[in-house]
Amino acid sequence: MFLRGYAAWIISLTFMEDRSRLLKFFYTSTDQFGLALLVGLPAFFVFILLTQLKADIPEWVARSFGVVPILLWCSWLIDGVLLLSLISNLWPTFSLVKALLLFGWLAAGWMLLFSRHLKRFTALIVIR
Repeated sequence: MFLRGYAAWIISLTFMEDRSRLLKFFYTSTDQFGLALLVGLPAFFVFILLTQLKADIPEWVARSFGVVPILLWCSWLIDGVLLLSLISNLWPTFSLVKALLLFGWLAAGWMLLFSRHLKRFTALIVIR
């Protein structure tokens, strides 16, 4: 969910005719695209941490997992600002894509707030 900007950027790299035209389909301004990349930074950091999990977890990974919930909450809040700006640009029209993005944002917030699995996973990594 939070790596949406990076996915759009990677897809645009494969579109040889005009890379910016494909990004304009997803984001109406370059500020929104930059904000999407900013939203993805904490999620990208969490992805890097997850790739470092193995039988012998490095100490920096275990310490970094202590701030993962804070990073994900910050990313969720910034993503909400991005979604509000995207929705407000085309306000009177209904779009299934906008509704799905908003539903995904709310579902991610619900997961961050109530997921016992996520809380237990981060607690087990930090305790190691």
